[in-house]
Amino acid sequence: MKTIVIVEDEFRIRQGLGSLINKVDMGCKVIGEAENGYEGLKMIQDLEPDIVITDIQMPKIDGLQMIEKAKEMGAACTFVILSGYADFEYARRGMRLGVKEYLLKPATISSVKELLLKLAGNGEEAYRPGEEEYSEMVKEMIAIMEKSYGMRLGLDTFAEKFRLTPEYISNLFAKETKMTFSNYLKKVRIEKAKELILSTDMKIYEVACSVGYSDQKYFSKVFKEYTGVSAKQFAIDVQKNTRK
Repeated sequence: MKTIVIVEDEFRIRQGLGSLINKVDMGCKVIGEAENGYEGLKMIQDLEPDIVITDIQMPKIDGLQMIEKAKEMGAACTFVILSGYADFEYARRGMRLGVKEYLLKPATISSVKELLLKLAGNGEEAYRPGEEEYSEMVKEMIAIMEKSYGMRLGLDTFAEKFRLTPEYISNLFAKETKMTFSNYLKKVRIEKAKELILSTDMKIYEVACSVGYSDQKYFSKVFKEYTGVSAKQFAIDVQKNTRK
């Protein structure tokens, strides 16, 4: 069970996020809530949580200052930035501090679940319910997808590697992960694309190629299906708000 501290100055958002985390039941538990960076820093010292989800703009000490001070004290927790679109420049600064994940406001059940799937394992690798029950083959497939997402990957790739039929591999992967092979690979690629758009100045076609899509139009279609907005619009929002 991973422990979480939420640092957010708006009571409604703080309470709502805590309720969502408990509701999705992804192997995490909220053990503390703070309304500013100063209280958050003290809570990190006292409770030593595994994960800290923090807003950026708060009184006394803001979220980024809190993260810097916590790291100076040797805190080993994973930090997640809670931000709105207008905070993207802050989010980019957070990534330079080593923050690898962010959660957009308003948080939803799906976005919270997605975040915790990534973090509840060990702060770096994705937590997957029942992963200990995955076969060695499926574990290896997942590891390859998360490392080589930019390469051509298909069922035939793994069929040749494991000397099994694509149909057998497809059925086994879906049975164990509860996701089809193509949907899992799509998730891995689009999450990486979001990170690249947020943290770099790469063009959309460069991002598309980097995550394994040679056709920019198809990439944008997949991106919109997964996130609700096109990759171009997502990039425009980032650029617009970083200038504010």
